[in-house]
Amino acid sequence: MRPEQHITSAALLAALQANALLLDLFEQAGQLIRMAVARSAEAGVADALATELALSHLLAIRGDQAEVWRRTGRVLAFAVPHGDGALAARARWLRGLAALGTGDPESALHELREGLSGHPGVLAWAVADVAEAAVAVGRRDVAGAALARARRQPYGILRRLELRAAALTAEEPDAERLFLAALREADTAAMPFTDARARFAYGSWLARRRRTAAARCQLACAHRGFAALGAEGWTRRATAELQAVGAGDTGEDGYGFTPRERQIAGFAAQGLSNREIGWRLGLSHRTVGSHLSHVFQKTGIASRAQLGGLDLTGTEALPV
Repeated sequence: MRPEQHITSAALLAALQANALLLDLFEQAGQLIRMAVARSAEAGVADALATELALSHLLAIRGDQAEVWRRTGRVLAFAVPHGDGALAARARWLRGLAALGTGDPESALHELREGLSGHPGVLAWAVADVAEAAVAVGRRDVAGAALARARRQPYGILRRLELRAAALTAEEPDAERLFLAALREADTAAMPFTDARARFAYGSWLARRRRTAAARCQLACAHRGFAALGAEGWTRRATAELQAVGAGDTGEDGYGFTPRERQIAGFAAQGLSNREIGWRLGLSHRTVGSHLSHVFQKTGIASRAQLGGLDLTGTEALPV
């Protein structure tokens, strides 16, 4: 085979990896990645880095944030000094995706804003991730701006991603209409991870509105989807949300805690900081602090040290 044929084959393999990952065809992507690794001696630098990104994508979904940072660090070390905006944007996106999976929206938003402002093609695929991270840390303005910018770019946005991003940034009753429209898109072609995330977002939205039965249904579906894909971080997040809506019909206990307040109080009593609790539950540290303030008001205690004196039996610890 002539050298230029080697290059074409490696480039095609990299493109096929990226397409499979974007469409949630993870088994197919894994096969293509193994082929690329086996033929790595034939690949140029750009194609080798594309394979690094493909591996990072799978690792981000499966929850191995440390390995994602290590591999994308190699990509950024090449892409930034060489001015390769596409490679850099994909690396930052995958860092943001990994951070979201571990429940760290602040780090996710930092990576996403750092990498995607100058590359509309990648933003079109990451727009729902930007919306989720921004809304979680109280920056709805950033989410709305990202969605508007993505809509203006020439590549177009996958409909179900656009709908989820719009739902996350919308006010009622538009938000629910948009969530349901995003879920209906699953009937056109299955995208297991993307659709599980839509159910997770909708279930979390329902839970915040005390629509417990509906929230449990959506969150349980999301949990099954994440678990089937081996998306461990997302499975833990869904577990946490299910625990938060798992109380009785009143949604309260003897202290008048909501399920979420009881859960956070239990973690704080174990000595976790607001930021650590937020990482585990997919909340910002400010939101955790707000819930703890309600706990203090309902019990009359004045400090975290006194939480240990509360009866928090039944508070379920999350797997970490």
